[in-house]
Amino acid sequence: MAILQLATFIMIAVLLMSMMAQARPWKKTPPPGKPLQTIPVGFFPRMLTYRSNLLALLTGCAMAIFAGWLPLNIAAMVASFALVILLMPMRYTLTTQGVAVGDAMFRPWSDFSGFKAGKSSLELANPSKFGRLTLFVKPAEMDNVLKYVQRHVKIQSSNLSEGE
Repeated sequence: MAILQLATFIMIAVLLMSMMAQARPWKKTPPPGKPLQTIPVGFFPRMLTYRSNLLALLTGCAMAIFAGWLPLNIAAMVASFALVILLMPMRYTLTTQGVAVGDAMFRPWSDFSGFKAGKSSLELANPSKFGRLTLFVKPAEMDNVLKYVQRHVKIQSSNLSEGE
């Protein structure tokens, strides 16, 4: 039972460290290219960005509490760490060479084969199903963002299949 408890603590720590690395990497490097626009990311879009980590933390903590491996006060501490990470400011930076999500991830425009714009989201498609990137943008800023995306992503949104 001690091994399962230790494994649970290690998995929770890895998930929290992964979220923290996405929010605040050790080494900040400015995205390549000339910055075109910086867009702040709201709380709900940040939750969507971290959704896989949050669901894994919730599931892991709930199952560990019910199994008796994790005390409730430790689960509350994990939830508070996750909330603090969610409250850290995040932004999208559009540059002449690509798009940066926060300070940790940069994707060049050449990675994308098309895009699909919604009312408050912009899905940049990649030939790989798992390579797509969804940006959550306020409707008031969508026109400016679309202007830059249309300029840099070569294939237009009409080339995307409806199933993606």
